[in-house]
Amino acid sequence: MPAKCRSPAAPSTRTTGAQVDCDDVSRYPRLMYRLVLFDLDATLLDARRQVHEDNVRALARLMAGGVKVGLATGRPPLSVAPYVERVKPNAPLVHFNGAMVRDFASGRVIFEKSLERAVAKGCLAIARAHGFHANLYVGSEIWIERTTPTSQESERKDGVPHTVVGALAPALDGALCAPTKILCIGPPEGIAPLTEALARAHGAEVALVNSEPSYLEVLPPGCSKLEATRELARHLSIDLAEVMAFGDNLNDLELLTGCGLGVAMGNSHARVLAEVPTHIGHHDTDAIARFLDGFVVEHGAVRRSPR
Repeated sequence: MPAKCRSPAAPSTRTTGAQVDCDDVSRYPRLMYRLVLFDLDATLLDARRQVHEDNVRALARLMAGGVKVGLATGRPPLSVAPYVERVKPNAPLVHFNGAMVRDFASGRVIFEKSLERAVAKGCLAIARAHGFHANLYVGSEIWIERTTPTSQESERKDGVPHTVVGALAPALDGALCAPTKILCIGPPEGIAPLTEALARAHGAEVALVNSEPSYLEVLPPGCSKLEATRELARHLSIDLAEVMAFGDNLNDLELLTGCGLGVAMGNSHARVLAEVPTHIGHHDTDAIARFLDGFVVEHGAVRRSPR
């Protein structure tokens, strides 16, 4: 079943040394941040996949002062629609863990990469051999081979109906456009072997990211949230050092360590907590709002509030 097709930064300046909690902003460099990006799942969204009211107000305060606010997520555009309505970001969004930058209001795609069809077919075969379920993202649709409890849970999380097409590799031959990514879902203990097998077979032809304990994403080569943020920042005439980003998992790590100020949620993956100096509270709280309370907005940017 065919799907419809979509139509150099400044050096990063980072806090270093001891970890900083949300109540200690005195140690941040006196930088101005003009673009603030938020991961969705387990960062801006709580356990019920809702955005805390205080966090909504905090983001609105930034935007009212001219700061650009956006989302950097692994989700496709259709899946973020409810959160765009809730938060009303004023910057283009990073989707598919960096394979797309898109202006939500106009639908204009600013940056996009796709997997080669032959590479996607090879990756699908390897995922199947390892016993993993696969979601194949083609155009605006999410293709699956058949409905299973795993696919149903993924569908509930995405909030986007999946399209059953039968065998995925043959279905790709009739697709109007190349796939954007493959999401492989399976047991956490199987992620490392699957990663190794995909890397051996396809190496530089793909980018692999472990975005949740049971998720391995196969992206076009060179894709990451950091690289997509470079494209977004260039589009907005903003330096990478002027970007603040919030996240929690391994798919956020490169962005959090590469932008001007990376902020890790208290519930973050252990490696994120180890490598990102700035930590705040759990995603199930108003930790983002409390952190941003320590910053003032002026001239379209945020900077730490003097104390």
